[in-house]
Amino acid sequence: MVHVADELKRKSAEIGAEIDELRTRISKLQQQRAAFDIVIQTYEPDYAVAASRTVARRRNGDGADDISALFKDIDRRSFTLRTLRQAGRPITTGECALAFAREVGLEQDDPRMGKIGNRFSQVLDQLARANRVRRAEMADGHRHLWEISA
Repeated sequence: MVHVADELKRKSAEIGAEIDELRTRISKLQQQRAAFDIVIQTYEPDYAVAASRTVARRRNGDGADDISALFKDIDRRSFTLRTLRQAGRPITTGECALAFAREVGLEQDDPRMGKIGNRFSQVLDQLARANRVRRAEMADGHRHLWEISA
């Protein structure tokens, strides 16, 4: 029975990581579409962009507060190391973000998960430079698995 739960957890984390990747791709596509809309408006000033299609642009850190507030009282390095130890196996950045989401009471489909994953990616890179963690292997050909350095 434990093996089934472990496999389900692994699959859930895989799906979560894929959702994060899709959110990132959607965000990039929305930005590209917004750029096209701007160019179209230069040729057709009467061109109206539907309100649902507009992309909120964040400059100079605007909008980062929603993520920063989540990390306010969290030592990200310690959390990341603890998460890797508790996993007992190499994990992806997305799985680390999911563990954080559970800890702070967020749903795994929270729209901020991509940004949370980005923060943990930075932390993992810092820990790798400090020789505290290392990339174990590739999960599926493009996502790294991380583990505690021996």
